[in-house]
Amino acid sequence: MPATNRSKLAAFDADAVRRTVQDTVSGPLLTFCEYDTESFRPLYVDDRTISMYDSRDAMLEHFERIHTHVHMDFMQSELFKNTLFPDAERVEYVTTAMDFLKVLRVYIDDDGLFIAIEPDEPVVPIVDAIKATLEWPPNQNS
Repeated sequence: MPATNRSKLAAFDADAVRRTVQDTVSGPLLTFCEYDTESFRPLYVDDRTISMYDSRDAMLEHFERIHTHVHMDFMQSELFKNTLFPDAERVEYVTTAMDFLKVLRVYIDDDGLFIAIEPDEPVVPIVDAIKATLEWPPNQNS
């Protein structure tokens, strides 16, 4: 049975966003977490992901190890916006594709979403669905 939690970190309705993402993906949603620079909270972890770990503690330890790196996303976003591309209003998302997994990290102000999906899952429909759910204002590139 998948593990679920209610959102407690994000300033927006991350639970509604999770439901939207689950309805949007063509394959399984493997993991959906909310995070900020200080902490993370898994909101959904599917059975297959859970089975990859020996215990709940081992899974959370791995998630914590991941989070120690993804919090740097916010610093990197500032670098891109303020230094490298000063005309950009925001960095919206970053995708990391691996042979067995694709990770989509979406940034909404000071909050982030960490979404793990199948490697062949398209990310643009997911981002578009998130934007529609949050009534995200368009930027100059939208």
